[in-house]
Amino acid sequence: MIKFWKRYWQYIIFSFFCVSISAWFLEILYSLILRHRFVLPGTLLGPWCPVYGTAFLALLFFLHPKDHKIYNFMKTFVIVMIVEYLASFLSDRIFHHIIWDYHHYFFNIHGRVCLEMTLLFAIMGYLMMYFVEPILRRISIQLGNRLKIIDMVFVSLFLFDILINIFYI
Repeated sequence: MIKFWKRYWQYIIFSFFCVSISAWFLEILYSLILRHRFVLPGTLLGPWCPVYGTAFLALLFFLHPKDHKIYNFMKTFVIVMIVEYLASFLSDRIFHHIIWDYHHYFFNIHGRVCLEMTLLFAIMGYLMMYFVEPILRRISIQLGNRLKIIDMVFVSLFLFDILINIFYI
């Protein structure tokens, strides 16, 4: 049982960073295609958007594959909305930094979340859970003992990035 939880935590860390890093690149691609300009996403210096990784982990914990797909989509919608709202709220309150502003969008809540973006993120989250998550799980199994080393590298770089942001930016 201990071996399972040790392995599960390694997978949680690994998947958090895989999703966060992938989202960072997707945000850049989104900006290049739709805004026609290069914009570095996120509030940290490294190539990660932790809000996506956090949402992914929340979905990992709260979605159950045996539940009806429509019910899981509804849960996905609520979960990504809560994570996005909390990320915006905490960034504003703790760092006095507004990450995004949805005031000009229809059906927004304090400019922190809006119907259009939440729906987009819910669709992305749903697809991630049913198509990407199984791939991540297989990769983590194939990595075997190397997964622990990869996790340590990810966590070390991430903590270093946070420290730089706290003390120098």
